Amino acid sequence: MWGKHDPRSWGNRSMGFFSTLLAKLTGADAARKPATRKHDPVFWTASPHDTPVATFDPPGSERRTAFLRIDDAPSRWWAPVGVTRTEPAELPARELTAEARALENLLISHFDGHDLTLPPLLNGAERVLVKLRDPKCNYHDVAAIVAEDPVIAAAVLRVANSALYRGLQKITSLPAALNRLGFNTLRTLMLRESLRAAMFDRRGAADNFAGLIWKRSLACATIMQGLSRFTKVPPDDAFLYGLLHDIGNVVVLRIIHDRAASTTLELDTETFEYLCSVCHQEFGELIADAWKLPSDLKALIADHHTHPEDDELRQVERLQLLLADMITSLLGYAPGEPFLLLESRVTRALELAHRSDFISFLEGLPEELEDVLGTA
Repeated sequence: MWGKHDPRSWGNRSMGFFSTLLAKLTGADAARKPATRKHDPVFWTASPHDTPVATFDPPGSERRTAFLRIDDAPSRWWAPVGVTRTEPAELPARELTAEARALENLLISHFDGHDLTLPPLLNGAERVLVKLRDPKCNYHDVAAIVAEDPVIAAAVLRVANSALYRGLQKITSLPAALNRLGFNTLRTLMLRESLRAAMFDRRGAADNFAGLIWKRSLACATIMQGLSRFTKVPPDDAFLYGLLHDIGNVVVLRIIHDRAASTTLELDTETFEYLCSVCHQEFGELIADAWKLPSDLKALIADHHTHPEDDELRQVERLQLLLADMITSLLGYAPGEPFLLLESRVTRALELAHRSDFISFLEGLPEELEDVLGTA
């Protein structure tokens, strides 16, 4: 993917870089959160040795009581009590209302892109990304483009002067800001801002759904970046795989908004999740083409739910993304039933089931995500 062998590549930077950057971009409070958090794990079964510890509202579900074994550490969310399943269950088909079924048929009719208006890249972001493909581009050339878009220029200066990058002096010029950030950081920022704009460019009932999938995208990106320390997938690539692999949900959002504007359509969260599961890969591939995303990223967007064959291209990247999705679900950022993560096929394929450093990573992940996504 981009910059992998480029001298400007930052693949050797700290593995915590992206999550720290994301915290700065979202304005997340770095203060630690209380022990009971929004996305504490939910264990659905209880025994005489269990004790209720919290209540939790999984997205789209009724309030339920969480149970932990008294002798289990609260951080063992990857091994829910009383669960024997070792693989995530498929999202079940739903009984749809006539109106929701008509919406599903409408979504499917657009799989070929016919009469479908896809969300564009931000104009300034698109121009910057085109310029960054030129190996001869320099910071002054890029700064001239950034300066023409006040929103993007403000974002660049804000990140360059954040605690992560702040030097001895505050930067006020764009060339200096870009020199401090580097091209790969700028590329990630352009795609992130374009994704945010695509999700939130409509107002109305779909806004709640937009917030749901926005946080999910950021959570998966952060998890993917963290998993790179075990798989050796470049962290900048991994972050973008996690951020953009479900980008097709944006099209579902937009069609729902347009439909709601002319009908009395009302969708519950479970129906929305079902429609996204049916449609997001096909729509994601269309957006990948429209945004001219790299071929390896497009391939993952178009097909990221099947277990790869041993000799398949990008096998490790596909396994890593499957694992990130599983973790996202177990932590409550995506729908799903509980299962035993360490006994899953994906975890075994990546040879992580018995690694103590992977367990340490899992232990700290819920709190890290709360810090990063606190105000996203």
